[in-house]
Amino acid sequence: MKRSFLIFGIIFLLAGCVTPMSAMQRRSIESRELEGNYQDAFKATLQVFQDYGYIIKDSDHASGVIHGETGIRQSWFGMQNYEITATLEQFGNNVVKERISLVKKVKTSSQYGTQEDSVIIDDPDLFQRLYNDIQKEMFIRKNLSK
Repeated sequence: MKRSFLIFGIIFLLAGCVTPMSAMQRRSIESRELEGNYQDAFKATLQVFQDYGYIIKDSDHASGVIHGETGIRQSWFGMQNYEITATLEQFGNNVVKERISLVKKVKTSSQYGTQEDSVIIDDPDLFQRLYNDIQKEMFIRKNLSK
């Protein structure tokens, strides 16, 4: 019996030891250097966001900011949607630095009012897929313009 409690206690302690990701760790997941020019990167990012189901709410070519969101969906936890933001900047002749941030928002209602919780998405595989698709779209645009 004591052994069961000891094993359960160790598992409980280890499960609670997950450390949050630092800003630098998150930045390394969210940021990439893309090969190409700013114009192609900006348009490719717009295209890929739309391909992933985001509705572009704001974009500013001069500052390099693109903001989109999904529609609101009802779930067991309340109403939820995702917001995505990209910032782009030309570095050198053929390099564009881009950072994408993705946030899940969940709104719940109760007799006490509405509460909104935001969770930063830090899935490396998702960001890798996004950047692979953006780079492919940039390659297509570059070769279509020849």
